[in-house]
Amino acid sequence: MHGRTFIGILLVILGAGFLLDKMDVIQLSTLIPIYWPIFLILIGASQLLSKGHSTTSGVALSLIGIFFLLKNLGLLPADLGKYFWPVLLIIIGLIIILRHPRPGGVPTNSDDAFNHFVIFSGMDSKYVSQNFKGGNATAVFGGIELDLRDAGLSKDGAFLDLTAAFGGIEIKVPEDWTVIVKGTPIFGAWENKARGSSNAEADQPVLNVRCLAMFGGIEIRN
Repeated sequence: MHGRTFIGILLVILGAGFLLDKMDVIQLSTLIPIYWPIFLILIGASQLLSKGHSTTSGVALSLIGIFFLLKNLGLLPADLGKYFWPVLLIIIGLIIILRHPRPGGVPTNSDDAFNHFVIFSGMDSKYVSQNFKGGNATAVFGGIELDLRDAGLSKDGAFLDLTAAFGGIEIKVPEDWTVIVKGTPIFGAWENKARGSSNAEADQPVLNVRCLAMFGGIEIRN
């Protein structure tokens, strides 16, 4: 599932809940204090299932959500809470220690497209495909850095769908790429600093970018 779609679904669920509460169909004020951890579980699961995810943040969010949900439902012993945070820190520490480091720093990817979604974390990657077609990237309370400077555009061009909510996305492109950016800033901003965009030729492929920046920033540069 694309990060933008996931955020949209969460907002629709929240909006529907508030609407049903106003119509006296459900009592949202009694449901939220009990079931709010489900959102943490869903976000953590999405992290684990998305390509380019952060395993540590996905596991941490899922465990925190499961713990508070079971606690709110009265399925855990009353004194178990004092052990939760120390155990969680130990688990996260072990994940970091046992994770195999990537050789050469920033990972290199030859895929023609990508789908990245990060929340409360960050990631960076380098793409070298010579038939690059685009992709989706969403950063929520986190950051994404993608290096496309060694990639080549598909003959039909490419399309990027970028969403930054309380976070940031930075895309580096070759100097000869033509980049066209359109988007919606909501208490945020996007910038197109790609130098090749000002010297566009009619017959060359174009990288089209659609941005949504909510309390965040998106930058495309060389």
